[in-house]
Amino acid sequence: MNRTAKLTVAMVDWPLLVMGSLAMWLTGSLVMDLLVVPSLSAAGMMAEPGFISAGHLLFSVFNHLELLFAGLVLSGCFLLHQQRFFSVSGQRFSRILAVVLLAIAIVYTYILTPAITDLGFDMASFTSTGEMPAAMMPLHWLYWGLELVKLAVGLTLLRWSYQGAVRH
Repeated sequence: MNRTAKLTVAMVDWPLLVMGSLAMWLTGSLVMDLLVVPSLSAAGMMAEPGFISAGHLLFSVFNHLELLFAGLVLSGCFLLHQQRFFSVSGQRFSRILAVVLLAIAIVYTYILTPAITDLGFDMASFTSTGEMPAAMMPLHWLYWGLELVKLAVGLTLLRWSYQGAVRH
């Protein structure tokens, strides 16, 4: 007998998928921001000639993972909203916050990372000090601002998902 299991929407534990995706995504972001990047900076690797390419590859891969997590969270929030899973405030805003997370991931992947990389390649031949060019500062401020928004929105969705899971 040839049996194939069909995965249906009802078979997936959507609250767990949303909470797991948010937890891995936010933890990964904190590890990148608080451990990986400062370690590379402290080791002097940012002054190395090949760092721009390596940094672009590192952030590109992570940004695509962020898109995957954002898609899972958005899908889960739409489904959980349909099932009236969230509290009143969660019902009202969960989908909007999930779209905000997806928008942040899109900005990172297709706008911010390429812009920082291009600026790094353009400035690499002009700066020999290993310091960050002043033109990169607004891009880094934008990145950190979006990271704070992502953390706040992600933690809010994580809290609402947990509260809904406890209620159900």
